[in-house]
Amino acid sequence: MRTSALMTAVLFGLAACGGSEPAQTGGEAPAESAPAEAPASSALTVPSWMTVDEAGMTVTLEIAAGQTADNNYWNFNGYYGGAGEIVVPAGYTVTINFQNNDPGMAHSLGVDSRTSGFPSMFTDPVPAFEGAITSNPTSLTEATMPGESETITFVASEAGSYSLICYIPAHALTGMYVPFTVSADGEAGFRG
Repeated sequence: MRTSALMTAVLFGLAACGGSEPAQTGGEAPAESAPAEAPASSALTVPSWMTVDEAGMTVTLEIAAGQTADNNYWNFNGYYGGAGEIVVPAGYTVTINFQNNDPGMAHSLGVDSRTSGFPSMFTDPVPAFEGAITSNPTSLTEATMPGESETITFVASEAGSYSLICYIPAHALTGMYVPFTVSADGEAGFRG
């Protein structure tokens, strides 16, 4: 009975959060932001929202949820549905400065070991790397709310394929994820 009521609430919440009016930002989205329909490039670039310090073995990412109205604001820097790819070198310390620009919905951010087949609801999500998740990641009222920001830091300790995802119910399932690769050969940048 409780599960049925919870699923009804989630489905109602999903229906209610669609179709909001675009926020007035007073400016254009950065040139690196692009809708998911943009063809992927195989070349790595370092966009303005990414800083790579080889000497310090660090990567800093400025990631915004709801950067554009694409996918009902359920995107990271305008990318969603597996478009784009963030690449960081294995062993580097990664800092993500996360900002929620969605005008009406909480979002979260985490690096997950899954690359597809996301569930509609995550129970006790465990990030791929210790510290690679924002606080209260599944809560519609306690995750990163509109206009709020949060910073996470972790070591990308193991090379492999991962996803940068939102753990709010049904967000990853409906496309709020971007491939996140930890490279064994020291590559860093963004393909998009």
